Amino acid sequence: MSEHLTFRPATAGESDTLADLVLGDAEQESTRVAMRLYGLRRLEAARSIFRASWRAGDNWRESTVALSGDQIVGVLQTGRSSVRVTLGLAIAVLARLGPILALRLPHRLRVHARVVPKNPPDAYVIFEFHVAPACRGRGFGAEILAYAERDARNHGFGEMALHVLTTNPAQRAYRRAGFEGVLTATDPEFRRITGADGNVLMVKRLA
Repeated sequence: MSEHLTFRPATAGESDTLADLVLGDAEQESTRVAMRLYGLRRLEAARSIFRASWRAGDNWRESTVALSGDQIVGVLQTGRSSVRVTLGLAIAVLARLGPILALRLPHRLRVHARVVPKNPPDAYVIFEFHVAPACRGRGFGAEILAYAERDARNHGFGEMALHVLTTNPAQRAYRRAGFEGVLTATDPEFRRITGADGNVLMVKRLA
């Protein structure tokens, strides 16, 4: 049985912490794919870029943190934040990727866009959902999803949606929570770069 979590909106000062949660650790499938997509070999380099990206996009404004006591154990982002190309982000990308990989980045982002299924209209969309690596296996993920469902129902949504990599074992947890795979988007170049076919759109209908 999970511990009782509390939830509140994220703050600007927590942006780096949340970026680290989203990136995850080196053993995480989504982390491995992201690092291959961006051409990164070191986790610290990826962390620097993710932090700069989150600051540039103000992603914290669209995020809710899950807390066990005073400790942030998870993050739920339900609004898409636009990443602005700021000087800080440009410097982080150039410093970590180098000029050659930085020039390749726009093309790789377009490749990534080809494996992002279109979300259902008017759905409650979970853009990011992560539990801190050290806190997994304690039921926190199920509790955060339950919170998301309550939030969706309270706001009158008829369904929830999220994307998950075709190679991500988290699909099993989402199916246990009532989500179904409804569409898969794949691309051969994305697979060549990352080792994953693409993404699955999973939907839960809130009857």
